Amino acid sequence: MQFCFLISYCVEGKLRRLKIAICIFSFFILIYQNLFATINYSPSQPNVEQQVTLTVTNPNGIAGNRVQWNFGDGSPIQWGPTVKTKTFTSQGTYTVSAIYETINKQQVTDQRTITVVERRILSYTPFRPFVGHPVTFTAQNFLSSDIRWNFGDQTVINNGSTKETHVYTMPGTYTIKAWDWNGNSAVAISIVITVLQEIRGPRAPFRISFIRLRFADGKSYKVVPKDFEPLIAYADIKYEGTGILRAQWLVDGSPFKIISQSLTFARDIIVDSGKIPGLPTLIPGIHEVSLRIIEPQTEYTIPVIRYFVPLKDAVKKKAVIGSLKVMSLDSMEIPMRIDAIGLPAEDYFLIKGRIKSTNESDIPFALLRIYLDNELINQQLIKKLKPNQEIDFETSIHNPSFSAKKIYITLYDISRSPPELLYLKRLNLITGENR
Repeated sequence: MQFCFLISYCVEGKLRRLKIAICIFSFFILIYQNLFATINYSPSQPNVEQQVTLTVTNPNGIAGNRVQWNFGDGSPIQWGPTVKTKTFTSQGTYTVSAIYETINKQQVTDQRTITVVERRILSYTPFRPFVGHPVTFTAQNFLSSDIRWNFGDQTVINNGSTKETHVYTMPGTYTIKAWDWNGNSAVAISIVITVLQEIRGPRAPFRISFIRLRFADGKSYKVVPKDFEPLIAYADIKYEGTGILRAQWLVDGSPFKIISQSLTFARDIIVDSGKIPGLPTLIPGIHEVSLRIIEPQTEYTIPVIRYFVPLKDAVKKKAVIGSLKVMSLDSMEIPMRIDAIGLPAEDYFLIKGRIKSTNESDIPFALLRIYLDNELINQQLIKKLKPNQEIDFETSIHNPSFSAKKIYITLYDISRSPPELLYLKRLNLITGENR
């Protein structure tokens, strides 16, 4: 409207060129004032009930520092300073406008869109709560640590923390509510849960009620010599109802063996990690064994058990390695230092070497194996390995990530039962992030 008025005034009045120039100049001043008038706010993506600070600026100054604010949320339009605080009580997108007059008497309307989100949520464990069993509720992403709780069964906690535990005495569906600032919040965050009457036996819902990991001697920690066979882990499980158990044994966090077993009539069972192969005992050090339950869903955190393979039981070497080299795929040699290789993540490289038997007699069948951590990446069968005979080997290795790893080069006499480990060479693989 101001622009049309200026143009109309200039044309109809048939002003001289100077007045036309002044008119055009005034027009650009008006455009400048509006283009560079801004509303800024923080935080950039506010939460419901989080205080938002709004600031309006104009290069020509704001008369009296007085602004008419409209926050676009249905609240009354109000006059206020150029810096204003506001809290929004529901999530959504709001168009905030500021109307004011500049010092040189120009009327300006500025607008800004603000998106308000609700990050506060309630969660609980276990996922299937029962009468008489504790349920733990967590207030996540709340704006304060002083929470007022209502557990839906006429139990209220004032000045509570962000994590509270409650026991229900009756089955039913309950609406749990939590307020920020010990109830001074205008918005209650809520969640609905169903608490079940616990049923035991075959008619109960299929669930695991108890689980324990152990070794054969009942202990959760064991020391075993290298190449001990077979090392087996056991899980004592008590379950209710009938269903299919699906689980996965893990060794040092890596998958080892899958379990899939039909369970019936609510009883106790024992599952094991298997005899062939047993848990790996090639690599010295402490190893962790755990069990990940896939089905049924369970709220239990299953503790790990550990076994230790000592270095003192190392191999009495009956072979030696000579001319060991590490090469890139373009045949460039990669330097080694004190049995360590530096290599970027996600690269491929070659290990080339020559192994010689120092055994006093022929070995009818020998097996050369190369591991990346616990993973077997290459093996080579050698027939009738003679004393002082040299065998060339070469294998490619992919370094998949930035984590430090170890490479093991081993030689077994598989003519014996059990096989005898003749040689073990360990190399440290160091990537770009930890070189």
